[in-house]
Amino acid sequence: MTDAYLHSSDRKLVLQVSSDLNRHEGYREYAYADPLTPLYKKYAHLKKWGFVPARSFMQDNEDLDSGKPWTVGHGFTGGTTVDSVMSRITSQRKLEAKILEEDGKLRMVLPWYADSTFVTKTVLINMAFNLGIRGLLGFRNTLAFIKAGEYKRAASNMRASLWFRQVKGRAEELSKRMETQTINPVHKAPERI
Repeated sequence: MTDAYLHSSDRKLVLQVSSDLNRHEGYREYAYADPLTPLYKKYAHLKKWGFVPARSFMQDNEDLDSGKPWTVGHGFTGGTTVDSVMSRITSQRKLEAKILEEDGKLRMVLPWYADSTFVTKTVLINMAFNLGIRGLLGFRNTLAFIKAGEYKRAASNMRASLWFRQVKGRAEELSKRMETQTINPVHKAPERI
């Protein structure tokens, strides 16, 4: 990874969140339909979504709007169509830029965020990537507990959310991280890539 554009604290944050999102979002070269849509479910048994061009296994008369939002790379939806393709390196660079962008947005909307722990930042950026900033800000009580340093209560609130039930393993990992303020050694990013 060429990271000369990063300050050392940014570099560490980007490495950790990138490692987490590579595991949580995964990478897919070709566009795939939203997993909650009927179009995705219709072809889910083929296990080809994102690994081959979608048009290669769909019927010619498919309603492509029924697969929206289309996603490519490491979970990118903006401007993505059924025919979108993204190389791994392009996706990785876009992911790094998105992590820094989310960090900047969080600094603007949550003034206390800048002084929060490194572990807290990794959780909030990951959640913002998954939910969007607006979705994350809906966790009002959780964010209040985090601001107050009440990490166990924040984690308890995270576990009681619809997001937790939908995202399951990822959500439990992030809740545990918030609660303990530690990163499981198995999930710790390497210092260099």
